[in-house]
Amino acid sequence: MILTCPVCSTRYLVDPRALGTAGRLVRCASCSHTWHQTPPEDAPRRIDLTTPEPPPSMRPGGRVQLPALPPPERRSSAVPWVLAVIVLLGVAAGGLWWARDQVVGYWPGAAPYYDMAGVPVAARPGDLQLKVTTSRDTENGLPTLVIEGEVLNVSRVAHEVPKLRVILQDNEKHELQSWSFGISDEALLPGGRVPFRTSIAQPSEAATGVIVLLDTGS
Repeated sequence: MILTCPVCSTRYLVDPRALGTAGRLVRCASCSHTWHQTPPEDAPRRIDLTTPEPPPSMRPGGRVQLPALPPPERRSSAVPWVLAVIVLLGVAAGGLWWARDQVVGYWPGAAPYYDMAGVPVAARPGDLQLKVTTSRDTENGLPTLVIEGEVLNVSRVAHEVPKLRVILQDNEKHELQSWSFGISDEALLPGGRVPFRTSIAQPSEAATGVIVLLDTGS
């Protein structure tokens, strides 16, 4: 059975048989408070036919020295909160990373902070400019249209370089042929430029115009 000191609330584990049938005087080992403790009502009763040997926990004077129970383990309530905060911060950081283009779209002033963190964002209209030239050549014995030029970053932050899309048009500006190609996987620094070159063998004879666009996927 478990006894609790009425003064200091220290708990003890006691064999009910050590209290006898009528109870016994016990003393708290923590605060030395003494009180008379009766056995629980449901404790089995016995009749001693012979004088029993005093239990090991008995001390002279008829008092039972109570062995203290270990205090209940207290788990810090702050641990779940710390873990929750870490998870929330991780989710927020991931959201700011993956949605950086949308963030900059709503708040253009965030672009320099992404740049300082080494995280380039998609270019906004006017951030990247194209210089394009075309020429005709012969490659592997076939007439070839060559499109070349460079992409310039005229903004104040680094940008990812999107793919370029080439469109061949006729006199009515109808699309005849088109294709996309990548330039670089590295971010283009402010004021930087990156060259490009693409070609098409045997272009449509009706093609009279060439358009080169930044293929942003929109």
